[in-house]
Formats: sequence, C-alpha cells, structure tokens
Amino acid sequence: MRISRPLRPGSVLGLLLLIGVCPVQAQRLLPPDPSVAIGNVVTFDGFVDETGRPFVRPADDVARPWVVSPIYTRCPHTCSAITTALKRALAESGLQPDSYRVLSFSFDPAETATGLRDFRVRMGLPPDWLTLRAGDGAALERTLRAIDFRTISTGGGGFDHPNLVAVLAPDMRLAGYVFGVSFAPDELGGVVRRARAGVSVLDRWRRVLFFFAVIGFAASGALFLWLWSRRRRVGPTLPAY
Repeated sequence: MRISRPLRPGSVLGLLLLIGVCPVQAQRLLPPDPSVAIGNVVTFDGFVDETGRPFVRPADDVARPWVVSPIYTRCPHTCSAITTALKRALAESGLQPDSYRVLSFSFDPAETATGLRDFRVRMGLPPDWLTLRAGDGAALERTLRAIDFRTISTGGGGFDHPNLVAVLAPDMRLAGYVFGVSFAPDELGGVVRRARAGVSVLDRWRRVLFFFAVIGFAASGALFLWLWSRRRRVGPTLPAY
C-alpha cells in the first residue's frame, strides 16, 4: 500500500507560483495576420489630434494612400526608432511628399495631448504628419481590430507590441504592412505605390482563396494516402509469362 506524503510548505509555494506564472507565460504577442486584415476599412472616427480637434479626413486626400504608424509616446524603446526610420525611408523612397499622407496614432488608452505634442517636437515631425489619440476606448478598439494589432500590457504604462507600419489605400482599406524597426526605402515605396492603385479583388478574397487552397491540399494528401494503402493491400503486380 502506497502512502502519500503531505506536501511541504516549499512545495505548496512552488505550486502556487507555477499556477500564477502559467497565465503570464501563456500570453504570446502575435503579429497581424495579413490574410485576416487586408481589405479591412480602417477608420479613425473618434480620434483627436494633439490640439483636441477631431480627426476629419481632408477632402483632397481621395487619391492619396496613407502610411500609418502605431506608436505610444511613452515607449522607451522601439516607437522612437520606428518613427526615425520611417522618416528616413520615406525621404529615400523616391516618393513625392505630396503623393501620400503619414499618420502616427497612439494605441495607449491613457495617451494625452501633451504626450502627442512632446512626441512631435522630440521626433521633429513635419507639420503635415498627423499625430492622433483615441477619444474613447471603443474608437481605439475598432481601429486596432481593423489592422489586427494586439498589445500586451507590461505594467507601469508600458506595452509589448508588434513593430510595423501599415499602408492604407486611398479609400482607407488596409493594403499592406512593412514589418520591423527599420524599413528599406524600396520596400516601403513599393507598398505605397501598390496601395495607390487600391486593394485588388484578389487581396480582398485572399482569406477565401487560402481556405480553398488548404482544402485542396488536404484532399490531395488524402487521395495519395488512399492510393498508397490500396497498393499495399493489393501487392505488386507480377508479370505474366
């Protein structure tokens, strides 16, 4: 007969720590999925700029794509580096400055007008580079969901977040991403030029096409396995003499 020994206090503490740590470790920061987000309309309804004025899309921007940079102004690491790299890549991309618009928006629910103003000065942003924050949580969630952008709070007002810029077509549909902390001017310029033409039907149906591709691959695999197992049961065909 096996007698179970009682757990020692140290063992109980270790078990409790393990249980407490597991949910934290289970959180994974996933980048946006282009197959889910491409073609989504990205609105900034409910956003305001650093002066408190509501965002209103300029009437003369119906033909210009948008380069959108998700940031938060208290970021101690990558947001400033991304903004600097974006400025440099746009300047070296060969794009005419009046052929696109640039918008940095904060994904921090506690972002302030002062934070946006300080960020503009610190980064030396041009006057036509917009900086926005959400006026309420629903507006922020709507925009983040449209670009499939997720963050993890690290405490103390910090966030882990994907490093990227998103490019919108003139009709505000998501046309593509450029990932990283630095951006190759040719790559960024190419995404912006493609976005100017709008989001194609192929892009909008990418999720459906991917689904049918998976189904076709699975069906082909099943047919191969069936033929292989049938050949094993029948055995090799012997030549007739």
